Amino acid sequence: MSNPNAVLWTCSIVGWLGLCFKLRDLKQAPHNPLRRAVCIMLALASLSMFCAAPATIAFINKTTGTPNLAALLVYAIIVAFSASARVTLAYWLHPLDRARSAARRWTVTYTILIVALIALFVAGEAPIERRVDFDTYYSSTAFIREFILLYLVALAVADVALMGLCWKWAALAGRPWLRRGLKINAIGASCGLTFSLAKLVAVIARWYGTDWDGLSSHVAPLFAAPATVCMAIGLVLPSRGQFLTHMHTRVSRRGAYRELYPLWSALRQAIPAIVPTGRIPRGDFELRLVRRLAEINDGRLALRSSIDPQVKDLALRLGREADLSGSELRAVVEAARLKSAVDDKARHIKFPPDTATDDPQGGADGIGELAWLVEVSRAFANSPVVRDVLIQLQRAREEGALNPTRNE
Repeated sequence: MSNPNAVLWTCSIVGWLGLCFKLRDLKQAPHNPLRRAVCIMLALASLSMFCAAPATIAFINKTTGTPNLAALLVYAIIVAFSASARVTLAYWLHPLDRARSAARRWTVTYTILIVALIALFVAGEAPIERRVDFDTYYSSTAFIREFILLYLVALAVADVALMGLCWKWAALAGRPWLRRGLKINAIGASCGLTFSLAKLVAVIARWYGTDWDGLSSHVAPLFAAPATVCMAIGLVLPSRGQFLTHMHTRVSRRGAYRELYPLWSALRQAIPAIVPTGRIPRGDFELRLVRRLAEINDGRLALRSSIDPQVKDLALRLGREADLSGSELRAVVEAARLKSAVDDKARHIKFPPDTATDDPQGGADGIGELAWLVEVSRAFANSPVVRDVLIQLQRAREEGALNPTRNE
């Protein structure tokens, strides 16, 4: 990392933001043990990122006057995080009574591990401050060696359990946002596991006289940061994902409203009566969208007598020559019919009623209709096939191949 302090503190902030969202959920059910465990897990992960930054390490060591005391603090927080992960898994996996019993066992077990961490740190000697390479520098020091191994193994075991369960449940989850959250959590746990393994390999390499310190000092931190970010996002998504869906829908519908403008504007100019005189409040977007759709459909109906029946076959032929198919081809055909009808209405040209019934497009729901008319509007404004249809249609009329009737 070029600036580890900025990276780790940023990841910590992401974790704290995730915690804020989960605290809102906890406020709705303050006695829910699973929500409490999730909040504790996020808090510990965020705190570990903040304390692991070299600048924070230097501040803690200087303030306490004890070289490397920050290492004890960070590693104790990591082990506590591992405990919270196991407790969270217990509440995910088991009924409440059984989960509480398992949670107590995990809490006691990891409390003993934290006490052991403290005892090993006190028993060992680490007089020289090492902000970045503490693990490899003291990898062969009595008691400190065990101190390092203990926190790495505890974290790795918790990440393996979390990763396996999240991948398994992601395959079974029915709700899309829950499935995405579980997958992101699994990725975060995978990053945490990679962090532990990289450091373990570097430490073991030191025992055999090999210098792979870069794995611990440079590679492992690259996985620690995304582990926290993924966990924060993965835990928040299941409860907040619907908000993202709602926002995406709003943005998409506003974009569709704008894309309907070329078609709507042309129909409005051809048939001004389709637009009511009453104004719609600017804040009522949905009503504006519904009215625009209705006005377009009214315009399509009003233009039926101006639609040249020859246009459909011509547009189909040119569209297929341009390798169009499916809804794209149907949209081009409809756009060509409407564009020629707008031109012919302006010249007061009418055609015999077309007795053929068009297949309904876009489905019966409003979403399908909106998507269909957006396709038509795009083709109406930009399709070279539509332009070629009008050119060939005009040429055929000039040559007398097509004889529209003028309504005087």
